[in-house]
Amino acid sequence: MASIDLFFATGNSAKLAQLAFVVSHLRAPIKVISAQERFGDAAKYEESGSSARMISVRGAQEVAQRIGVPVVVEDSTFHVNALDDQPGIHAGQYLKEHGRQGILDALGENANRYAEIISAVTWAHPQGDIQTFVQVVRGHIARREWVVNGMPDWIGPSPENPLGGGYNAIFIPQGDTRTLAEVRPTESIKMGYREPNFCALVYFLMARSRSQRDV
Repeated sequence: MASIDLFFATGNSAKLAQLAFVVSHLRAPIKVISAQERFGDAAKYEESGSSARMISVRGAQEVAQRIGVPVVVEDSTFHVNALDDQPGIHAGQYLKEHGRQGILDALGENANRYAEIISAVTWAHPQGDIQTFVQVVRGHIARREWVVNGMPDWIGPSPENPLGGGYNAIFIPQGDTRTLAEVRPTESIKMGYREPNFCALVYFLMARSRSQRDV
């Protein structure tokens, strides 16, 4: 199978590395390319919408039309039950302004620590074809941050990237006792919120490539 160029519309180097890891893990003939590095501002989009799915769909369609090649967009939201499902779609901005400690401080000793992380990945073709994958990971907020040193920064924080891993260091998925920042990259293929979507995307692209080749 010929190599597939996969343009990812993100300025987040950790997301690019995360997708590249999944591609490598699946041994897929796919080359992950930063759409913003290749196309500049034309690959940027406004994160508008009321859900991760809506934001990713709008962003992918908008960028694909503008740059003229298929593109992938990912958006994640973070919902804490006791905080009225906030920060929600504003998870990224909240993290930059308050850090993970902001969530811990807002919860205090509240016994209700239920939370969800939702990821939506959308692939869009400039001719209108579109495919979206959504993953919901349910769990609860830890009492403090828990990390394992030496993890890639899509898994957890590091001295160079203290916001690495997003909210992983305080989020414990259902059925486990570890935060997502303590989970090895290979385990995150099934346990993470982006990784299962990235796997589904890879399988979709490979199946699409085979069907086009057989026509």
